[in-house]
Amino acid sequence: MITQKEIAERLGISRTTVARAINGSPLIKEETKRKILELVKETNYEKNYVGSSLGTRKSKKVYSLVVESKNEFYTQEILRGIKIISEEYKAYNYKIDIKTTDINDPKKQIKELKEILKKEDIDGLIITPLDRDSVFKILEPYLDKIKVISLGIRLNKNIPHVGPDHQKQGEIAAGLMSNLLRDGEKVLIIDNGDDKVSSKLYLDGFMNRISRTSLTIEGPIDGGGIEKSVELLKERLKKGDIKGLYINRYSHDILDRIEKKELTGIKIVTNGIGKIIKKLIKERIITLTVMEEISSEGYTAGKRMFEMLYKEKVFKGHCDVSKSHIILYENLED
Repeated sequence: MITQKEIAERLGISRTTVARAINGSPLIKEETKRKILELVKETNYEKNYVGSSLGTRKSKKVYSLVVESKNEFYTQEILRGIKIISEEYKAYNYKIDIKTTDINDPKKQIKELKEILKKEDIDGLIITPLDRDSVFKILEPYLDKIKVISLGIRLNKNIPHVGPDHQKQGEIAAGLMSNLLRDGEKVLIIDNGDDKVSSKLYLDGFMNRISRTSLTIEGPIDGGGIEKSVELLKERLKKGDIKGLYINRYSHDILDRIEKKELTGIKIVTNGIGKIIKKLIKERIITLTVMEEISSEGYTAGKRMFEMLYKEKVFKGHCDVSKSHIILYENLED
């Protein structure tokens, strides 16, 4: 009988892509999925859950503590990836219990973590650690008993991790900005602080790259939150000398409160994605955004946990970095 590896070799793709198509994952392109499933049918491939005896093993219970961001799209996509891998591997008695915690309430996350660790059925934990030092201190005595993977925010150099390189994404955004403007043109940079996940790193990367260009840089200016940033930006735009704009946090909320005519002729680059950012790209207000493969992070974290629990793979200190994508009007998908 043909194997997934042989199907992958015939099509010149990875075995993981083949497995995703067979398991009905939405994380691959429809055209690729169609080709795989056509070959599967042609070769009479039969899905075998128990070939490696995995399906007969004792069920494994994993708890996932995912942060609930102000950007609902981010949270939904992370959860979608985790749910997809959980569904794909349910035949192996692999279960992921998903819990969300407010991104602005690290103390509540600590409380929820302590409650989870009291459970007798826990085999693994996927967590976005808001207070890394406190979370690691709590988890350290349990590391011989349960498997732990950090998601989005790296917990410790010895703990496997899945997430983006936010600083690199900020650097990419700055590099694109420099290509959109001419030497000497002014870029306004507004800083709305650290969301404990990405915004500080976005800004660090952006400043690192933009400072090496021939553009005139104004900022980072303290935005002071959404409402204050809106007023600040409106006043600053009246001078008419701003040709580029970057805001590391709340950019979608801020830009959506400013009339389009006030932003005409300004190249606006952002990081991240969401419904409002998509709308602003369609309206040609935001020029482009640099984003991560969000759902694939949840998916990969769930897959790595499965491999640790069922296949006894060791990923000490291993880091899966998600790909960065540049989204602009021409390649924006609904």
